[in-house]
Amino acid sequence: MMTGVILAGGQNRRMNGQPKALLLFHGETLLQRQVREMKKVCHEILFVTNRPSLYWSFLPDDVRILTDKIPHQGPLGGMHAAFAHAKHEQVWVVACDMPFISSRAARLLAQYQQKGSCDAAIPLINDKIHPLHGIYHQRCEKLIAQVLDRGERKVMQFLKQVDWKQIPASFFKEKGLDLRFVMNVNTPEDYQQALMQI
Repeated sequence: MMTGVILAGGQNRRMNGQPKALLLFHGETLLQRQVREMKKVCHEILFVTNRPSLYWSFLPDDVRILTDKIPHQGPLGGMHAAFAHAKHEQVWVVACDMPFISSRAARLLAQYQQKGSCDAAIPLINDKIHPLHGIYHQRCEKLIAQVLDRGERKVMQFLKQVDWKQIPASFFKEKGLDLRFVMNVNTPEDYQQALMQI
């Protein structure tokens, strides 16, 4: 049993103000594409945004829309809100600008997190960790609250407080996964590049 979380914060400045979750990908929005992929492994999906009215018409009725409990805290604030409402212990977190999120990768990360009894399992791709395609235990909500109470907003500051494991690219390659699942689109150029890869 897993809860999926899509974070849609930020001002989309590098996308000229256009909401990245509503970018079109061959007949569907990026948001709809992500929900479709998450439903393969998630029994619950939460969408965190401070502009809910913008997205209502693009989401099925079974996706819950949340707003930050502590506003203006970046992705960590969105994670805090989601973890506080998640029904399941394992929580798969992604950013709304990731076209190639992978339910297969999420399932493997979830198995690793559960087997290792750690707080989180996070991909390490191209020598960079990707906490916004990670699997977290719901108990992390209290630890995030403590970090935010100290005035810290970065996900990396939160990770210093928890027992997390990095899962290397070689692990996913051995399973035949496309490593693009951690790719995100920040600019119009990124968007055009992603469209050509579908």
